[in-house]
Amino acid sequence: MRISWFPRLALLLAAAGCGVPDEARVPLSAEARGAPPPLLGPTARFDAALAAATPDAKRLEADAAALAARAEALRARAAGLSGPVVDPAVRPRLEAATTGREQP
Repeated sequence: MRISWFPRLALLLAAAGCGVPDEARVPLSAEARGAPPPLLGPTARFDAALAAATPDAKRLEADAAALAARAEALRARAAGLSGPVVDPAVRPRLEAATTGREQP
């Protein structure tokens, strides 16, 4: 499939128009460049969020242990089910019945 020239030209013009506006180009002083980044101080809002999250975190840890135990039990059950579905002693008789021939 061939793409016409118009969408390509429109995309090229749109990309050419993208750029940083002049108002956003603010020169930084040497003092501002050398200053350390601002530090966030603890606030009551952060403390409240942490206090509210603590019970959920403990509940999730308990759920993780329960899920791990359940997964292990399911793996053990799957290992027990991995044997043959049809008893090997019965298989020849079933195969003979499906082909219509007598059992040897």
